[in-house]
Amino acid sequence: MAERLQKVLAAAGIASRRDIESWIRAGRVTVNDRPATIGQSVDEGERIAIDGRRVRFERAAPAELVLIYHRPPGELLQTGGAGEEGAAAATVERLPSVRGRRWLPLSPLAPTDGGLEIFTTDGTLRAAASRAGAGPLVLSYAIRVNGEPTEDLMQGLIPAAAALERPFEIASVRAAGGEGRNRWYEFDTRGARGRDLRELLLANGLEVSRIMRTAFGPVTMDRAISRGRHRELTHEERAALYVAVGLKPPGTRPPRPGAPLGGSNAAAGNQNAGPSRPRSRGRAGTGRSR
Repeated sequence: MAERLQKVLAAAGIASRRDIESWIRAGRVTVNDRPATIGQSVDEGERIAIDGRRVRFERAAPAELVLIYHRPPGELLQTGGAGEEGAAAATVERLPSVRGRRWLPLSPLAPTDGGLEIFTTDGTLRAAASRAGAGPLVLSYAIRVNGEPTEDLMQGLIPAAAALERPFEIASVRAAGGEGRNRWYEFDTRGARGRDLRELLLANGLEVSRIMRTAFGPVTMDRAISRGRHRELTHEERAALYVAVGLKPPGTRPPRPGAPLGGSNAAAGNQNAGPSRPRSRGRAGTGRSR
């Protein structure tokens, strides 16, 4: 069955549809050795190449792989060229290999923030998640502030966020413990990035020392996954994510228990851990956030 070229390449995890369209306009994509056009339909078996290199689909990992990763604050997403000896590995270097595909981040965090990152081999899912994350999807954060803000000040952030030039919604804000002048708060938001919350808190006289994303729609960070570790979503979790971003869940069978990710032996983390709403490190009486 013929499908549009951009959809085929995006579903293979090559890049987003927008990136692929720019490549087509630049003449970098060919179909059967002829320059491709935007919206062109392709069938299985046609020779698709990018910059002269053929895209091979026959050995590709499944398009619907999705995993969650506990990203440490300050860890780079991609390797930025030749690093110094002993430099910490980038996030992508910690993920398992997926033959014929690459991992695409869903709404990646800023380098200063940490917590829940989601990666997929499905470009269509990434595009839909990007739209939903900027709109109706609920994103949750645990934020540590220095000081002892009053309840009125914290609740006043809700209308303050809605009145910004680039407004976003704070559905709720809750105290979540801490000790001394380090206080944790949980925020449920729509359309907010970590940097938006940081700027809002700074504008209201609150110094932010840590931002951790704890949920992206129905997907929550597992307490069992330590920093720098990951696990693949279960069949049910993956289906819930697809539905939340407005897509039909993939009609694939659930992965066999204990099966390696995408044919790789590099899967890490607790494969049997179920999702639960996390308690951020350093809350009530611990002060252990690092």
